Amino acid sequence: MASSSDPQGLVQPLSVGNVVSVGLRLYSDHFKQYMGVALVATLWILLPIVTIALIVGFFASVQDYYALLGLIIPAWLVLLAYCVGKYMADSAAIARLAFGELTQQPESTQQAKKFTSSRLWWFWVTSLLTSLIFGGVLTAFYLLVAVLFAVAFGAVGGLSVLQSAAPEAVFERIASSPGFLLTFGLGMLVVVVLFIAIFGWFSARFSIADVPLAIELDMDGARSVGRSWQLTKKSAWRIFLILFIAAMIAFVLQLLIQIVTSIISGVLVAIQPSGVSALYLLSITVSYIFAFMTSALFLPFWQTIKAALYYDLRSRREGLGLRLRG
Repeated sequence: MASSSDPQGLVQPLSVGNVVSVGLRLYSDHFKQYMGVALVATLWILLPIVTIALIVGFFASVQDYYALLGLIIPAWLVLLAYCVGKYMADSAAIARLAFGELTQQPESTQQAKKFTSSRLWWFWVTSLLTSLIFGGVLTAFYLLVAVLFAVAFGAVGGLSVLQSAAPEAVFERIASSPGFLLTFGLGMLVVVVLFIAIFGWFSARFSIADVPLAIELDMDGARSVGRSWQLTKKSAWRIFLILFIAAMIAFVLQLLIQIVTSIISGVLVAIQPSGVSALYLLSITVSYIFAFMTSALFLPFWQTIKAALYYDLRSRREGLGLRLRG
């Protein structure tokens, strides 16, 4: 990480490529540690899924005791909320461990998980607030698009087109209207570009919403979201480029994993004797195992990228004299 020509190991604000490479190196150097945390985090997500499958299987086979559902369903919802909270807390622990390495203040896995677990419900608040923000932005975007299309539709005489009695005549008149088709095509292009720009910008601004909560003292869910907004100010498009590069790397790796999974599943199905379903069930099991491992594999990848990004943003905006190990 630190250059050999820099004996003190001081790191200046990172370039776009360096943020990704630092995250990847952190991941590779601490693969066993981070994967251990990621596997446990993913198991927390599987617990409510397995539980609801057992509940459904029980009532499907017994077909009785339905009165217990009034107790079982609320209990399962509490379990779901807790398990999702544990997943978010353990995921954030990876970012905390990575940031500790960047600042030469490493912690043990137990210490990091203890800190993030103590803020488990605040991670829920952070997730809820960001979800509400994105929901509000998307709703406003859809309303804006609807208004713009209505205006454009009326401007090219769309209302007169709709006055035709027969639906076939409506489509025929629309198809023969170059102005309408041109406006519609350009409008769709503008909508797509606007959607990517708006969603990308907001994604960048809240890309590290949970990281301050995992690292900084005197922090809660709302303040962590605000901290992300503060640190990413004037850096949204640079962050978007970092996330895009990381997404492309993840896409290529996921594609390779999917190809391997499909080949293995295809071979198992192909060699299956007629009327025998054991290998078919095995191929499904293999697919689920690969999906589980893929989820766990990419969790530390994104968390180390976020830790490197958080470090970079703090060093740019607050001038942190952080050090990286060589």
